[in-house]
Amino acid sequence: MTKGASVFQAFVKRNEVYGKPKLISHTEDGFERLGDVIRELEELTGKRPVVVLEATGHYHRMIVSFLERIDITHFIINPLLSKRSKSAQLRKVKTDAADAWHLVEMYYRGDVQPHRKWADRIMEIQHLTRQHEFMTSQFVQSKLNARALLDQVCPAYEDIFRDMFSKTALQVLRHLLHGISITEEVIRETAGSSHGKVWIRAKVERIQGMPSLSRSSASQKTALLCMIEVLLAQQEQLSHLEQKIQEEALEIPD
Repeated sequence: MTKGASVFQAFVKRNEVYGKPKLISHTEDGFERLGDVIRELEELTGKRPVVVLEATGHYHRMIVSFLERIDITHFIINPLLSKRSKSAQLRKVKTDAADAWHLVEMYYRGDVQPHRKWADRIMEIQHLTRQHEFMTSQFVQSKLNARALLDQVCPAYEDIFRDMFSKTALQVLRHLLHGISITEEVIRETAGSSHGKVWIRAKVERIQGMPSLSRSSASQKTALLCMIEVLLAQQEQLSHLEQKIQEEALEIPD
């Protein structure tokens, strides 16, 4: 199985093939060819065929979607299990046809179980967590860059908020860089109802007591403003990924 095509071999029973190995494209026409062979096998044997395939990243999922559509039981084999089983063989041959024989032999030996729907959920979580890990590493780099710029533009701001990378702290800093006067109303709009009047008033007083940004480098202020936009966007993306991970996890029995 590759990015755009797969090779399949039909079997009537153990060690008895039906036809020759066939290459199908991952298109509707290709899947229809597979469906034709499945229907032919059912007419020939009087039994509902099953399909055994090896997991190949996300490439096999189009085939699985087609098999589910025509209500065919399928077995998805972990490539590590398949490789381990092959390594036990004395004669090792690496061809698409040999791979098909090996997968079917694993099926007839009872080494595989029917595919479970929730296994797809685990795969979804794997994709999401990998992306979350990537985004987190990017977020860390963005914070380092923003902190270095802030040290040049307005080092006093770092002490205003307990977490200078919180959404409220970033949005208030964005207002400052745009030249907007920071009032209690401005902070209340960004902080919402999570903080009281005393906290908001204290923040306004400390911000108003900072040195003016007018003497800071215009280019550095622009760069810092760009980084703030990046950080806010990355926070939103990470939050969305975490929500999707939680939703997928709730669908898994374990």
